[in-house]
Amino acid sequence: MPSVNIYRKLKKNYYMPGVDDRWWADAAKRIICRRVPAFPRMVQIQTRTGCNGACVFCPYPDAHEKVPKGDMTDTLFRKIVDEIAEHNVTQRISPYLMNEPFFDKTILEKVRYIKAHVPKARIVLTTNGSLLTEAVTDDLVKDNPLRALYISMQGIEKEAYEASMRGTLVFEKTKENVERLIDKRNRYAPELKIVVTMIKTNRINAEAAVAHWKSRGVDSKYTMLENRGGNTETFDALNAGNKRVFRDCVRLLKNAYILFNGDMVLCCTDYYKQMVLGNVTDSSIASVWNSERARSIRRDFLRGDLSNNPLCGNCYISSCEG
Repeated sequence: MPSVNIYRKLKKNYYMPGVDDRWWADAAKRIICRRVPAFPRMVQIQTRTGCNGACVFCPYPDAHEKVPKGDMTDTLFRKIVDEIAEHNVTQRISPYLMNEPFFDKTILEKVRYIKAHVPKARIVLTTNGSLLTEAVTDDLVKDNPLRALYISMQGIEKEAYEASMRGTLVFEKTKENVERLIDKRNRYAPELKIVVTMIKTNRINAEAAVAHWKSRGVDSKYTMLENRGGNTETFDALNAGNKRVFRDCVRLLKNAYILFNGDMVLCCTDYYKQMVLGNVTDSSIASVWNSERARSIRRDFLRGDLSNNPLCGNCYISSCEG
């Protein structure tokens, strides 16, 4: 029914008490919107920096030389996961952020640690697929700790794919890795959800790629192109749809993003650390999440005031989504 659909759509919106000066509007939001949680509903953790790809739509190739690099210590990783466990998070936990997760040779051990300590959480990785060797695939399917593995593969044609990777990845190798994973998943770990994703640009035939992977029995979809907080200079050249301001985003209202050194940034698009909320190394996720700095940024965002928030203020997306 239309009224039910409208209610569900509104329930995807978030509010903070006192943001709206109109008492009646504030009261209405308390009824029809979700309150910004006291602890993030989803957490992304950068276990190490680095990526072997150079996607045309990603800021990483330009940003990686300008920001700190390193590996998260095991002590900090366990501290983060243990705090998540204390808060009984049942939404998504993803131990990757602005990186290729399989650059971390112990990533599956870390995922299994999460699974053991936060068993109800949805543990999800996104990879470019190039490092899904036979050994990695065998390790994954023999004791699968993931709810889902998303594989970002730009198109199903060699020329378009390799151009989208700026020559860093080889089409045949990545496709072989994905095909092998699908076959072994089907035999040994049917509970593992595989989703082949791509960003729709004017460089690839996204519809054909989605159709191909669906014919292989896995989920597949394309998502909208973003300029990632103004950090993707190629956005206009790649955009296959209409450009619009990204003001209906809810990432900063429910998700936490923690870098290898413990810094919590505002968004997964903050490649240059423009909006650091605090550091969880000697503090906690909860204290940084509920700090006055974090709460002030969220209040201003909900009021439409982005004068002190260049990341959200410069964020645009394409109208293309599928």
